[in-house]
Amino acid sequence: MASGLRRWIQVWIAALLLGGAPLATLAQTATVAQPDSGQQERQLRTALNANSRQPRLWNNLGVTLRRSGRLNEAVKAYRQAIRLDSRYADAYSNLAVALTALKQNDEALRAIRQAMVLSKDNPVYRLNLATVYESMGRNAEAAIEYQAFLQRTGESASIYTRLARVQTQSGNTNQALTSWQKAVDLDPENGTYHLAYGKALAQKGRAFEAIAQLEAAVRLKAIDAPGYLLIGNLYDAQNQTDASVAALREAARLDPGSARIHNDLAVSLGKLQLTDEATEALERAISLNPSYAEAYSNLGVMRRRQGKLEEAETAYNRSFQLDARIPQTYNNLGVLYLESGRDEQAVIQFEKALQLDPKYWEARRNLALALSRQGNLSGAADELKRVLDNSPPDPTVLQVQADLRKIEGVLRTTGGGQ
Repeated sequence: MASGLRRWIQVWIAALLLGGAPLATLAQTATVAQPDSGQQERQLRTALNANSRQPRLWNNLGVTLRRSGRLNEAVKAYRQAIRLDSRYADAYSNLAVALTALKQNDEALRAIRQAMVLSKDNPVYRLNLATVYESMGRNAEAAIEYQAFLQRTGESASIYTRLARVQTQSGNTNQALTSWQKAVDLDPENGTYHLAYGKALAQKGRAFEAIAQLEAAVRLKAIDAPGYLLIGNLYDAQNQTDASVAALREAARLDPGSARIHNDLAVSLGKLQLTDEATEALERAISLNPSYAEAYSNLGVMRRRQGKLEEAETAYNRSFQLDARIPQTYNNLGVLYLESGRDEQAVIQFEKALQLDPKYWEARRNLALALSRQGNLSGAADELKRVLDNSPPDPTVLQVQADLRKIEGVLRTTGGGQ
């Protein structure tokens, strides 16, 4: 039978892991009483008016200004502290923090290296060096510095999350999974860590473990629309269709403007035979993204189920216009032709699907059915053998084997291929 189409979840996760929010704020070592108080800035400026030659006052003013988002002013304050005391390591380190936030990475790197020259044993400087490297895209070096910081100071869940991210960026995904595991072990009530770990596990194809982490994120109320989309698709892949629909409904509630979510919700609704509701979700997806070829292909499936064959064919043709490289659309149109008695046209569509994806066993099984209806039993038998070569699910294997035995029995009886 024709199957719905879904873009694979790995594409969103990679995009999400590569394009998420900035990593945690860099560490700084200045000692300030209340960094969130405007009064503190006034106190520091009053003190500086009385004695402007105190480098520590300029450094602490820089910290206050940076925390309020006034980065350029903070840089000036740190530089003044350094002019007054060229061996003030904390001022160099804090200057690196502000410069990194301003994306002035080369200057930041020089500043943090100078801090480390002046004070070799301060582990916070290594942490700031790691974050500068990360901002520069030098992820392997960042990972080394994060690990050095952890060795010096002991385990920290937040630093393990930073380490996991740079390991992911470096392509060391197995190491990243170990770091994510450390983070959730150290802080099991942090839902954002469970969410990120679940996404990383899903990217590695470890679906059951990913679901467990994502469910923890749900329990801790830390999951967002993309997270519900991910867990909904993971449930779907495990044939937990009711759970998939529930998760995707929640994703749609949180992000009603996502065409992708409405499309994937429709796929799961279709598996529950909720055809009308699935059709509504697909129409919503198309209204949000009129160029969504997959949604048109899936809409064709739902229209066919509703007996609206002309509308189904129109939807398939629109999908072809938008993207002629989707094998599922050819398969779905082939099923429509097969059900309406257009066997020769059905064969053409199934063959096109297989040209795009030779391992698409659903289309190959449909092709075998179409060939058998044309009387080409030897051709049908060959296609069924190829279906088995492509390792379909166990229940399908048994069905295909039974069909193959029947056809081979007829061929032995008739002594021919027709």
